[in-house]
Amino acid sequence: MPKKSAKPAARKSLRETLAPASVLYLYAISQMPERTAPAITVEGMDGATPVEAVRCGSYLCWISRVSRSDFADKIPELMSNLEWLATAGFRHQHVVAEISGKLPTLPARFGTIFVNEDSLAKHMKQRSRALRAAFQRVANADEWGVKIFALAPPDEPSARKASSGSDYLKLKADRLQPRKTDKLDAEVQAFLSTLNELAITHSAGGKASAGQRGLVWHGSFLIRRKDRKKLDSTLRKYATRWKNLRRIDCSGPWPPYSFVGNHAD
Repeated sequence: MPKKSAKPAARKSLRETLAPASVLYLYAISQMPERTAPAITVEGMDGATPVEAVRCGSYLCWISRVSRSDFADKIPELMSNLEWLATAGFRHQHVVAEISGKLPTLPARFGTIFVNEDSLAKHMKQRSRALRAAFQRVANADEWGVKIFALAPPDEPSARKASSGSDYLKLKADRLQPRKTDKLDAEVQAFLSTLNELAITHSAGGKASAGQRGLVWHGSFLIRRKDRKKLDSTLRKYATRWKNLRRIDCSGPWPPYSFVGNHAD
């Protein structure tokens, strides 16, 4: 009687066989330096792997080789974890900040991943023209975030004291409501017009910050570094003029996150 052969082990699918153990997490793209690429000292996206530069034509792509199964495949799930998101976002921004402090840089969108170096190189080649234009636009310039807040006068709900629990809840709800205006007043328009003339370009803010109490307008401006003093002078001028009426919050300089389009994605 012929012997029964052992049951063959389950075969892996072709996709599983070909899938790499690690993938490339992209932080930013920079122009090729004249000398050796600078070393990046801050920790990478997953807190373990280093940041390295991969040459793609005339550019450097700054990446970390992260685990496909433990990191990349779980990105959608991890994005819903606020604690992870805060830590990962902090690491991403710190890497981009260090790179941009050493080389002209286009930041990549948070969570941009490539399967391997070939797919990254293909992506870069397809966007070569757009990348050249983007680098020309952001050369020697930084992003500055600007927010304008209306200050509540003494007779508004935010200055009143609650007389009961229900009154307290109502006042708290009022404070969280964004100021609703159909049109920006002339003073705010004049301020934004001055910044627009100074900036290379600008980008109005999205809805993420729209619920901040008293927020009138927010957005970002791409400002040439040689015009930094003009920016400071404009901010001081309107901060003085708007004392007790409006507050201007300005943050920066930042890498040009709002002005790279989809060239680095």
